[in-house]
Amino acid sequence: MKILRTILITTTVGLLLWRNANAGESTGLATKAPACTELRDQFDSPQKLSFPTTNVTLLTIADKKGSAQVDGWIVALKPRCSGGVGIRGLADVGGAPGFVQGRIRKGFQESRKYPVMLDWSGKVCAQFGYKRDEANVLVIDRDGSIQARFIGVANAAAVAEVGAILDKLLSTPPVQPPMNQKQP
Repeated sequence: MKILRTILITTTVGLLLWRNANAGESTGLATKAPACTELRDQFDSPQKLSFPTTNVTLLTIADKKGSAQVDGWIVALKPRCSGGVGIRGLADVGGAPGFVQGRIRKGFQESRKYPVMLDWSGKVCAQFGYKRDEANVLVIDRDGSIQARFIGVANAAAVAEVGAILDKLLSTPPVQPPMNQKQP
């Protein structure tokens, strides 16, 4: 009976660890952003990313390992992202046990003064077709279509390509929804 109990406990713990280790894994590359994503940031404030929107969105997604690559992208692209482009951050912190979540949140508070959405399940990151262990930079149009995806360290050619895509998207004015007309 003791052996059976040990096997059952070991199997259960193993399955839980396996599920959490793969929480942010992507099953494929998404071409459309989720219509609405609501998560809390490191300051415990609600953050919402929804489409359609009036701005083009530059979304960075990373886990702990990939986060070291995000700053290179932001530093290079921030000057290009004024007026009409919203920069958003999404962190895959899926699989982190509850007892360390406060420490993770505090680390983000100390290192990032701008809001970063924290995905504790890893499921939201996976909806974007996120690749683990590297920075993921997505250019999303106003309707939520992912127009470009860059993975890894920023380089001059990739930054120039993102800039060209942003310029193209910004040259197209946002479509205004029809106003409700009163019937006579």
